[in-house]
Amino acid sequence: MSETMEYERVILITGSTDGIGRETAKQLAKNPKNMVIVHGRSLARCEDTVRMILAEHQDAKVEHVVYDFNNMANIPKMVDEIKNRFPKLNRIICNAGVLLPKRTLSDDGLELTFQVNHLAHFALVCLLLDTMKNNAPSRLIIVSSLCYNWFSIDWDDLMGENDYEKYKQYSRTKLMNHMFTFALARRLAGTKVTCNVYEPGVVDTKLLRAGGYHGAHPITGARTAIYLVESEEVSNVSGEYFDRRQKKIEAELESRLENIQEKLWDVSVDMCKKFSIII
Repeated sequence: MSETMEYERVILITGSTDGIGRETAKQLAKNPKNMVIVHGRSLARCEDTVRMILAEHQDAKVEHVVYDFNNMANIPKMVDEIKNRFPKLNRIICNAGVLLPKRTLSDDGLELTFQVNHLAHFALVCLLLDTMKNNAPSRLIIVSSLCYNWFSIDWDDLMGENDYEKYKQYSRTKLMNHMFTFALARRLAGTKVTCNVYEPGVVDTKLLRAGGYHGAHPITGARTAIYLVESEEVSNVSGEYFDRRQKKIEAELESRLENIQEKLWDVSVDMCKKFSIII
């Protein structure tokens, strides 16, 4: 019998070695009903996060997985490890994200903001859906941003080759997060797997500092994630957008257009195929 069976919630949090993700992991680990899986690209930082959590909550159950979203080949490997080690996974928080001052290519030759913020999570979630369905009721939480509606997607320049600007590219990937959430929620209807998106507000994180700003303590950005993971109030809520105060808010029209959501889905599936990832 897997040790994960004794926990009500087995929670994977991508990008949880700093900022909102780290704070979310720490807060969720307080609950004895939760097993928390920290994810990061650095073994040292993952181990540091686990030590920090255990120092504050010695009885917490916290594990880690180390994979860099800079390389799409890591996604199937990460999925295999999670399925083997944590077969009762029933919560995923898609939190990892980058905001890059200069246009940067991933190991795969894709613009890195697009790959980390959207495509890697798209592949990860889709490849873990069978596990989530098997462990239903399950919940998917996508972390977006207030700036998701600043720019429309430029379908002719997804990689920012012609017109790269850090906030423009970041904003577009956050719009993709919304669209992915709504398209996935539609596909998950009737499965007892929910999918919602939230914006954490202006929080003092590495991402925000990369943009030259400062914000509130990460706990303010973690509260809605914790709510969406644990609260019975949202047990049957799916395809919704929440703010930092745990309130449902109406998403901008563009993110709600099903034809555009489906276009993004198809483009993402095709891109994954190039890396031998079949969705």
